[in-house]
Amino acid sequence: MRTPATPHRNTRVRPRTAALALAAGCLGAAVLAPGHASAVDPAATASAAPSSYYATNPDGQVGAATAITVDGDATEWTDDLIVAQGVANDDPRIFRGSHEGPVYDLYSLSAAWDEQNLYLMWQFTNVTDVSDPAQGYPTSDNGKPYNGDIPLSIALDVDPATGSDGIVEADAPEGVWGIRDSFDNAEVDHLAMFSSKPGVGQPALFSLNTDGAFDHEPANNLPFEEGGITYAYADGLVAPEVIGINDTGNAGYVPADLEDEDLYEDLLTEDHDPEQDTTYEIGIPLEALGITQDTLESQGLGVMLISTFGQSAIGSLPQDPAVLDNATDPYSADTSTSAEKEDYDVFTEPFARVGHAAG
Repeated sequence: MRTPATPHRNTRVRPRTAALALAAGCLGAAVLAPGHASAVDPAATASAAPSSYYATNPDGQVGAATAITVDGDATEWTDDLIVAQGVANDDPRIFRGSHEGPVYDLYSLSAAWDEQNLYLMWQFTNVTDVSDPAQGYPTSDNGKPYNGDIPLSIALDVDPATGSDGIVEADAPEGVWGIRDSFDNAEVDHLAMFSSKPGVGQPALFSLNTDGAFDHEPANNLPFEEGGITYAYADGLVAPEVIGINDTGNAGYVPADLEDEDLYEDLLTEDHDPEQDTTYEIGIPLEALGITQDTLESQGLGVMLISTFGQSAIGSLPQDPAVLDNATDPYSADTSTSAEKEDYDVFTEPFARVGHAAG
């Protein structure tokens, strides 16, 4: 077993909604010791995703009260804390632009809490090394999520009595930071917005205004630094297996193939290098959400993690059909890549539950 790499902390970040800023240089990577049972149970799912390898609250899991240190090192996270499970090699780029990086291929989302904080951890995988090994760019440091200044968002349903569709600019329609997504279930009441890249910008936790909508007014957003919200990342893999389909759009792979469960395999057995993968952790004070540990455990909250490529969502946990509905169409600015980077997405999938199942 290798020793885990020294984690890197993200403290201040800002979005960039139209372009990538790629950083050069080598960063050490390591496999994070798993010590878990299999994370993917094809029988445990309540999701409308294309395959039963995806799961929302598998086995009824809603996370647990446990001690977490927000340093990016995910070795504290066991598979019983997973609240949304995805698969590898299902992000839009693989269907049209496997040469592209960074790679934001969401694999799993986990949850925990204590008296002070809600904690979330998610795993990014990058299996381009086995699915399309001819592509060197995304398997270099250019493939790392933290080498692109790209918005990530965490949609939260904290108060069951309130909610929004997430739209800020109705004419577009666009959400916070100009991201082209909305929520058909109108349940989101908090949005944590931040970048995958360290050291830039002003991440914030957005809450609803008096009209029950999101806006960009300072009174309705809490800067991470002011609210005590911290997050960090580390190179490596915490999952004991990497389930996905070993294929690429260049060879005819399309999103409909995700429905064929016979195509899935553990890509670690195909010599996938876990040093390509990345984990992120975030700690959000319960006070910033207006709840206590007792409320979280008795009422629960909903969560959805969304990755973007600047303008539009390209992945979510729980998996939502909207992130792949235009995956094989060409992007207007670069026809060798996917239109998912610029389409308007309406999320319909129920949020994963944390702390307590929905009543």
